[in-house]
Amino acid sequence: MQYFPIFVDGEQLSVLVVGGGEVATRKVELMLKTPAQVTVVSPKLTKTIAALAADNRLTHIEGRYNKRLLEGKQLVFVATADNELNQQITHDARAAGVLANVVDSPALCHFITPSIVDRSPMIFAISSEGKSPVLVRYWRERLETLLPQTMGAIATFAGNKRSQIKQLLNSVTKRRNFWELFFSSSRAEQPQHLDALYDELIAQVRDDKPVQGELYVVQGTNTPDNLSLAGLRHMQKADIAVYDRDIAPAIIELVRRDAEREVSQDNVESQIFALINQGLRVCYIASPTQYQQTKTWDHALRLNSVT
Repeated sequence: MQYFPIFVDGEQLSVLVVGGGEVATRKVELMLKTPAQVTVVSPKLTKTIAALAADNRLTHIEGRYNKRLLEGKQLVFVATADNELNQQITHDARAAGVLANVVDSPALCHFITPSIVDRSPMIFAISSEGKSPVLVRYWRERLETLLPQTMGAIATFAGNKRSQIKQLLNSVTKRRNFWELFFSSSRAEQPQHLDALYDELIAQVRDDKPVQGELYVVQGTNTPDNLSLAGLRHMQKADIAVYDRDIAPAIIELVRRDAEREVSQDNVESQIFALINQGLRVCYIASPTQYQQTKTWDHALRLNSVT
């Protein structure tokens, strides 16, 4: 590992951006997602940076780079087309104890910025240490589809409950069991259910009550491309998958690797609810006909395919 991944408190950062073009604009917009103080030095600005300066979101110095601008800074982003200037800024930054990032010039960088999936306060950062930007972009796009948009709300809720959990659950084991149950529940992806789920699981774990099972019903398709993203996520959560015989093997392969698999029986409803009563998370991958019949079942989360 050549680059050490680290998350720095934006409240502690004063950042210099050298350049005012489109590349500089992307860096400025990224830094302004944090509380960092941003200064841009450039004789010209894009409309975006100019508007941010007019709104007092950043400080603009109209002119050219001078090494005195590095004083009091922790980071400098260099976004100019002048290679000689870029090298000089890197040299000045090292002498001043400031970390420099020169866009598209890894050899001149003291640090690199990862690709980010933002579900604040949950942040996912991905890097190939500059070796394969296309691979990084591929995985960022995959994570964007796999991670619920509500994850930030879930993390905020959990953070607000940490102190209360320590008071209500008197052992590390109980607290760990609680959070594992909480985060793995399909209801945790729906902010309107967080309080009710929290109360139920607190009582369950505190009193050592049996774990309640869950049922996810996914409408099977002929190709994985037609599965909904919600369906895929819940197939990855299941402890056991029950599937109809006409479901394509490629669909079954998408179930969590360590989950058990069972072919559905004639009395599939009884089969499934027996598993749920054991406290298991069950994913039923149903043929279109059987999927319609599950609409009469209680306590089932139904996940349609993409049409």
